[in-house]
Amino acid sequence: MRDETRRRQLMDAALELYGTIGYRATTVQAVCKSAGVSSRSFYELYPDQEMLLTELYRALNDEVLSGISGAKVSATDELAASVRALLARSLEPMLRDGRKARVLEVESVGVSAELERQRRIAYRTFADAIDEAFAAFVRAGLTNEAPGGLTSLILVGGITEALVQRVQTPESERSERESFIDEIAAVILRLIT
Repeated sequence: MRDETRRRQLMDAALELYGTIGYRATTVQAVCKSAGVSSRSFYELYPDQEMLLTELYRALNDEVLSGISGAKVSATDELAASVRALLARSLEPMLRDGRKARVLEVESVGVSAELERQRRIAYRTFADAIDEAFAAFVRAGLTNEAPGGLTSLILVGGITEALVQRVQTPESERSERESFIDEIAAVILRLIT
């Protein structure tokens, strides 16, 4: 129980620091200070800071994936509303908290070969979930045919880059969340109708 509490404190501190000042600018000591735990406690849980980033990355990906995988579609739904709802659910964690988008889409890039492997697995997992969501649209009769495979992977890459651009744009200059979702939904609708 004590380890789980410290792990949660370190994850929260990592999200704050990596998501604001950046992973490369953050020291283990800074994470420990922010978490209110000793560096000894840190090293009892993680061999290095990269493992903390990897654990945080996986947890954030799980949060996004649950939004994609939780899509429920019925024959009475409208395709445009279903696509928009799917996007809103999956992007909500990152749009609600820009630190999450920064950790997932900026800070985790190029850290190590292992984290890059994790990123590739995550992209493929997201693409597979999108394929399944598209197949659900077809089964519900909302569209006759939906692309999958490479198209879904390209969508993941495009949405990722859109999120990176959003994170790197000053908040006062960003489009509204609803507009951001609407623009991506319009692209998806052109693909599947």
